[in-house]
Amino acid sequence: MAVNAVLPTLVNPAVYLSEEDPELVRDSLPFLLKTIESIIDADPARQDVLLFANTGFVLYANAFLQADAAIAEWDDYDLALELNDRARRMYLRARDYGLRNVEVDHPGITARLRTDPEAAVEVFGREEVESLYYLGGAWMLAISVGLDRPALVADLPAARALLDRAIELDEGFERGALHSAFITLESVGEAMGGSYARAREHFARAVELSDGQDAGPYVALATGVSVAEEDREEFHELLETAIAIDPDEAPANRLLNLIAQKRARVLLDHIDDLFFEPFDELDEELENRP
Repeated sequence: MAVNAVLPTLVNPAVYLSEEDPELVRDSLPFLLKTIESIIDADPARQDVLLFANTGFVLYANAFLQADAAIAEWDDYDLALELNDRARRMYLRARDYGLRNVEVDHPGITARLRTDPEAAVEVFGREEVESLYYLGGAWMLAISVGLDRPALVADLPAARALLDRAIELDEGFERGALHSAFITLESVGEAMGGSYARAREHFARAVELSDGQDAGPYVALATGVSVAEEDREEFHELLETAIAIDPDEAPANRLLNLIAQKRARVLLDHIDDLFFEPFDELDEELENRP
């Protein structure tokens, strides 16, 4: 009875996403997630709790494990591998809770997503966009850190179909969150169905819908496209723009902005490791030295 009374508050992601102290969320979220899992064990078909488990494990894996891996890779590659592997497993746990959530209303949807994803997602309506976003996002992020696992990569059409359906139903969801997700999805490169041009289109729309108050799209485009296209000037400009955003201007996205800005600073510190000077410019620099 007591748990049921506080459950609506427990499963409200806004409590965490508006937090100004990321370390407080890092320390508290694992306990909450284990509490949520115990509630699911007692009531396996409760959709609000399944959705929060999907959301919460994505948040923890992305904001802390994968973000820490991106920082560690500069100095401790083995630690970065360990953190990314933990992130992959958390994303898959999130995906599985997301699948259980949509299975309640659409029995058999998991199997259909794997055999004919484009047809399978047609059953979802606008009221399910949040579920599609977190399920598709969890699946996509698991793939992004598991590219050495062919069986997982083979699920990319399912993840894309879920996000395609979500953006078709409500492209303005959460002030451009779906467009931000598509920046990452399209940055995988043409060999995997991506497109840098489409990533840029989604970036422009994400910035428009968020009124430029979301640091995530700037970091995503910088790391996913600017590096691949060897555009150092754009990379620098995007990250400086991300850092200049005031997290308090968009309280609902404060936590994610703070984490994105932390990564942006680390990336700028390592800009010389990501971009190399052309030989002619390097020769000129050497010639001008006393």
